[in-house]
Amino acid sequence: MMKIIINADDFGLTNGVTYGIYDAIKNGVVSSTTLMVNQEASLLAGRIARQDENLNVGLHLNISKGFPLSNCPSLVDENNNFIKPKDLLNDDEYLEEEIYQEFLKQYERFFEIVGRKPTHLDSHLYSHQIFPKVQRQAIKFAEEFRLPVRACQTKYYQKIELIDEFKVIGEMSIYDLFSKFMDLINLNLKQDYLELMVHPGFVDLELLNISSYNLPRVLEAKVLKLKEVKKYLELNNVEIISFREVSGGMQWLTSN
Repeated sequence: MMKIIINADDFGLTNGVTYGIYDAIKNGVVSSTTLMVNQEASLLAGRIARQDENLNVGLHLNISKGFPLSNCPSLVDENNNFIKPKDLLNDDEYLEEEIYQEFLKQYERFFEIVGRKPTHLDSHLYSHQIFPKVQRQAIKFAEEFRLPVRACQTKYYQKIELIDEFKVIGEMSIYDLFSKFMDLINLNLKQDYLELMVHPGFVDLELLNISSYNLPRVLEAKVLKLKEVKKYLELNNVEIISFREVSGGMQWLTSN
């Protein structure tokens, strides 16, 4: 039986995104989410997580959007804004100690607003998957706090393969996106464990102002709540899990 984690990124980005993610968790197949702690709706996301102790919430490490929580001049532009990965040729200018300290501040902020530790780690705009320095510090941080980190092997957790192609491209319909979902699952049925990255959400003015990936989030949310999606997973003997099950139910600790 394949086990799949369906994780919604960007919890806390805006009110609409936050409510849309929570709706997709409560009424769809999304099994976990990752919280951005330095965005407009971070406190709203934290309140939702506090009220729902069963909500699987990880930390969406963010050095790609908004303002930092630490003093990290190597990570920001002249306006003290994080620089998007697409605007950098490489991570040569990054200081690894500053990366780690920003991660630590975001972890502390997470604990402050949620009241418990995150279930796992990933990063906004793939920063820890794109840049070697960021990946090293994400793994170092994950090992220190004994947390799984997206698409990475650590001392304590095996790497879980990531599917990140569940996205709306062009003029796709609900049926087109549902078909893409089925195709992605079908192509990976031989995997034991899998993570599917998704971006459901409701659209609000704030999202329209800050992200080009806005209306597609509504389509993702719609598909992820279809009864046919859940039925398809059941028919293919796919079990939906979260990183909480990874940390608590699988023998992935090494002899180290």
